[in-house]
Amino acid sequence: MKRPKIEYKPLDTKTGLPLRIVAAGAVTSRGLFGGRLIPVVIVDTSERPDVEELVRIHYATASPGDSVVQWGQIENREETVVLWLKFIRPAEVSLAIEFRVVGQGILVDQALNGKGIYIQPGREGDRLKYDPNRPKIFVEIGDTGYKDIWEATFKAQLAKHFRTKGLGRSESRRAAAEALEQMRAMTSFRMRESST
Repeated sequence: MKRPKIEYKPLDTKTGLPLRIVAAGAVTSRGLFGGRLIPVVIVDTSERPDVEELVRIHYATASPGDSVVQWGQIENREETVVLWLKFIRPAEVSLAIEFRVVGQGILVDQALNGKGIYIQPGREGDRLKYDPNRPKIFVEIGDTGYKDIWEATFKAQLAKHFRTKGLGRSESRRAAAEALEQMRAMTSFRMRESST
């Protein structure tokens, strides 16, 4: 069965270019998001001061914002997926973040399963461990209908990767399923609630 494609259509040339991920990590906290691991992506915003201002305003006011979330792929780029975001409050800003399925797919998987993602403005060389309290914005990711498409995309791209490493077709599918199972076992960690 052929997977349906969700096309990514940029709003304009400024917001249409996906932001590049320069680093990533994950955070968890007791009492927040059921203790789930939530991915953090640090994106290069050197060309996007509007994104930096959005995060600054959101962080300073500590009030929830509104956003529209859409997952998809850029035409002729099967090896990546895109998270398109349109923020309505506290400021109107649109952005896209492109993830390499092999290599950064764990972040997409965590965002979909954890129902959210943190976005932190940054530059090349920034790391979450150097400044974990730097302002970032949390984006809630509800059910967008993308999970089944993602599951098929992730497995197909992992299998393709294993085929380039010399495995046969059925071996690569099996290796992809095992890799996905192991990755999800690692990222299913939850911080338990305090008993005191």
